[in-house]
Amino acid sequence: MTVTGPKHPAPLALGLSVALALACASGEPPAPPAPAPVAAPVPAAIPLYSDTPLVRGDLEQMTLRELSLRRNTIYARAGNRFVKPWLRKYFARQPWYTPRDPVDLSVLTAVDRQNAALIGDVEANLPRRELLARKERLLAAQAEGALRGDDAIELRLVSAALGEWLGDDSVPKARRNPLEDPSVLDRPLKPQQIDELSRRDLRLVRNTIFARYGRPFASPLLADYFSQKAWYHVDPAWDDARAPLTDADRANIDLLTQREDALGGPITDEEQLGEEGGGLMSAA
Repeated sequence: MTVTGPKHPAPLALGLSVALALACASGEPPAPPAPAPVAAPVPAAIPLYSDTPLVRGDLEQMTLRELSLRRNTIYARAGNRFVKPWLRKYFARQPWYTPRDPVDLSVLTAVDRQNAALIGDVEANLPRRELLARKERLLAAQAEGALRGDDAIELRLVSAALGEWLGDDSVPKARRNPLEDPSVLDRPLKPQQIDELSRRDLRLVRNTIFARYGRPFASPLLADYFSQKAWYHVDPAWDDARAPLTDADRANIDLLTQREDALGGPITDEEQLGEEGGGLMSAA
């Protein structure tokens, strides 16, 4: 004979029956079953972020804008606030980004710091011929009216990397970024011309004043940066004590130094490559 089911209730069913009978006998309603555990919410995906080591060859194919976003995403996770409007606007749109004062550097892992340093090194060492090729492509797109918003940002970044003004010639010099047009340093800068500069940018502009006279740099980062500029020629007889600085140069150095101090002091090579110190506002 085929058995279609148990002749007696299963132990669990029997236990529930007894509990229900006892509850009814006492006049008290049975306790409701415990709710099922709720799974923890899945955090929003973080674009342009990697928790594994990045590969130099992959980074070298990226635009300067993409490299900047990748590097700054690392520090955005720590809550860094950004000086540059385009970075500030980008991260404000990210659902996972929360600015913090002070930043929470404890969230940065050893891989984060390694990746930030690698990205910074790639940014600083793109060959001049590659920068010039990118410049020509962007200017061609601009001439055809095909320069999108992201490309306009890229053109400004390439302009700063080359130290050549690639913007509209109708823009007054008093409104130009000194990284994009070093000739604006011929006159005292206005405070609004450096409002959008990070500590990294401020260091570069301050040293641009000396580089225009041919000063050699012990810092590999600065030496590589200025080697990309067509106007930079090392003066082997350079002497800091006899630097031919003008009154405008001295006024600009004072203004830039004051701004650097307000943001936490001059940035070092290590910080500039990505191993940022407290306060940040310099990853841009």
